[in-house]
Amino acid sequence: MKRRKRGNPALKIALALAALMIGALIAALVIVSSKSTVNIITGQGKIITGEIKDKDNDTAYSYYESGGAALLTPYREHGLGVGMVGEVVVPYAECTSSKIENNLSDPLNSPLARGTVDRIVSVGGTQDNPIYYLESGVKVNGDYLRVTENGFLLPDNSLTYDTAETVNGGVKLKFHTDWVVPVQVTLAPQAYYTGYLERIYNVEAFTAEYMDITFARTHVLDGMPDISASDIVKKCEWIDGTDGGTLRLYLRQTGAFFGWSYTLDKNGRFEFVIKKDIRQDSTPTVILDAGHGGSDPGASNDAGTVIESAMTLDIAKQTADILSQKGIRVVMTRSEDTDVSLDSRIAITRKYAPDMFVSIHCDSAETASLFGTHTFYFKNYSAPLAASIQSHMAQVYGALYAADNAAAETADKGIKFFPFAVTRVEECPSVLVECGYLSNATDCEFINSAAGRLKIADAIAKGILEQLNVG
Repeated sequence: MKRRKRGNPALKIALALAALMIGALIAALVIVSSKSTVNIITGQGKIITGEIKDKDNDTAYSYYESGGAALLTPYREHGLGVGMVGEVVVPYAECTSSKIENNLSDPLNSPLARGTVDRIVSVGGTQDNPIYYLESGVKVNGDYLRVTENGFLLPDNSLTYDTAETVNGGVKLKFHTDWVVPVQVTLAPQAYYTGYLERIYNVEAFTAEYMDITFARTHVLDGMPDISASDIVKKCEWIDGTDGGTLRLYLRQTGAFFGWSYTLDKNGRFEFVIKKDIRQDSTPTVILDAGHGGSDPGASNDAGTVIESAMTLDIAKQTADILSQKGIRVVMTRSEDTDVSLDSRIAITRKYAPDMFVSIHCDSAETASLFGTHTFYFKNYSAPLAASIQSHMAQVYGALYAADNAAAETADKGIKFFPFAVTRVEECPSVLVECGYLSNATDCEFINSAAGRLKIADAIAKGILEQLNVG
């Protein structure tokens, strides 16, 4: 039997320590590359697929059954009699002005938050689909409300300023309220014109100088927020009106606004968040929404060989790669050929609180003669993002039709107002890009080519980066 050499004990210890250090370093690098928002080795941003874990988030329930009992409610006597009362029982109840006969979505009315209470003054619509007209001047679909025939009427409301925070230049405001009055938010002044499909909310440019937060039946604000540290809002004032009071927030820069959100916290306080200046954010987040998917393939060419859902997914992935190389955090609503509902896409947007949302689609028409690209927005502050993306898309399609000057100009269909569901969010500039017509032979051939999709993705990315002020 041969005896084993014992070797140098000190050398063995040194080698073992070195191995441990190398192993620890490798493990650390793996953790950094898999969990960090930005890969510190390559400088690339992270690409993730958005998820909504709380599937029952939109389940209707009464706010006053889950923490709002400290507020005045229509379910307890206040000495003012009774009447038909509605309580919003969904996270966001879209509404329209009672003065307008149709129920088409418009950007001058913001959704009502869960827990909002208002008196119902009349009922329209049909028995199966009632529309309730509220005292505050808006009308709401019956699916959004818990209606009480003999609810207790509420007194006029008062607000008390609670806190104001400036986070990275953004503003978070909280107010105590007697009860959850209807709230409406608008950005003005803004000129609109009648455009696509005779809709009246098209804008030439975003020109707002202030943001108005109007509280129905509220005439007292006790205390005033100090927001002088914000790089978005420079000052505020309280304006008392006949139907309610308005907190006016003046923007530091005309036309510079990047979204807002409005909720009720568990203590029954109003909470408003005005987004920071995304142009100064070192790690912005962009949501890319590949249109359709799964059981919803979207449009196709006549032969059925070029499918919208496949084209939009590839364009979205390539756009994500380009943005990631610039250090942008990208959230994809889908990264495979899967079903994602409109509600889920909107919920993903609200969950991840992005700086921008871009939905990518391909167009189609009954006639094969239509061609080109256009970009849609809903809120006036989404128009600048739409214009940036469209300008680069126009260059791509201008080059495609360069042999015909008239066709090259026609291919640029501009930016347009339209209330697509995915653009009707308030949290950030949100647009929908139509990347060309699959029903047109030239457009379809271009979109179906790898080179064409890369050019489209590059154009969308350039428009986004332009708005983010990232070179």
